[in-house]
Amino acid sequence: MSKLIGTFTAAALAMALSGFVYAADEPQPGAQGQPKAEQSQPAQSSDSAKREQEYLTALKRCESLSASDKQKCIEAAKKKYGEM
Repeated sequence: MSKLIGTFTAAALAMALSGFVYAADEPQPGAQGQPKAEQSQPAQSSDSAKREQEYLTALKRCESLSASDKQKCIEAAKKKYGEM
């Protein structure tokens, strides 16, 4: 009986540790082995953030205009920055 309990304990321990080994084999986000396209992501996001900021600035300029001029200004900003 003692050998059977020892065998089951060893099997349970092996199965429990295999989960950690499998998880260690999975690629982690932000790993050094990423392709160059993914590493250049922050530069692209700063460009889009700058463009979005310019769009918001253009919309703020439209706020002080009258109703019809305001609508035309908003449409022009949307067209210029592609925000439809």
